[in-house]
Amino acid sequence: MRDALSVVRFAVVALWDNAFLVIFCSLAWLFLTLLIVPGPPATVALFAISADIARQERLLGFGDYLRAVWRYFGVGWRWAAINIPVLLIVAVDIRAVPRMVSPEVAVTIQLALYLALAVWIVINWFALTFLFQQDKPAVVQALRNGGVLLLQYPWFSLALVVVTTALLALSLVMVIVNMLFGPMLAALIGTRAVADRLAVYRAARKMGE
Repeated sequence: MRDALSVVRFAVVALWDNAFLVIFCSLAWLFLTLLIVPGPPATVALFAISADIARQERLLGFGDYLRAVWRYFGVGWRWAAINIPVLLIVAVDIRAVPRMVSPEVAVTIQLALYLALAVWIVINWFALTFLFQQDKPAVVQALRNGGVLLLQYPWFSLALVVVTTALLALSLVMVIVNMLFGPMLAALIGTRAVADRLAVYRAARKMGE
């Protein structure tokens, strides 16, 4: 839990330090998502900007986000091409199960499907960050890396999900705050979480050599 809180603290500080950029990116993401077609690239671009913020290598401007949307247009839709069928299959199964089995069994299967969906969302959360930790933004490799991280650090991941969900749920009470900061907060937390676990993994490997 301490490591997860440290990750969230870093993300909140980065959010504050880059408030104007964060607000622009969050609002632009909401607008582009409503347009549907640029939605997936806009999501990938959030994590691209988060990676740049975490590196602190250069001063970022509003145009950097828009350029990232265009640069990662293909990557965004390759990511969506994997996720859309998965989400559709799970959604159809959840609705179809009550018609196929008894109510008691249906509830159990639906809970299992919701759990699988939650795990898939967390894997994608990490995977979107891994796109910018890899030599190339390969979507399948990023998803695999996200799954490995979740399996290797399950309690850290669970604590991170709980804290992040609590923060986003709190901000939902203040809708405007959630619109201005929520999307980038999730991206910054994911970015910091992956960087933190990679540092732990590399340190453990170095000690084992």
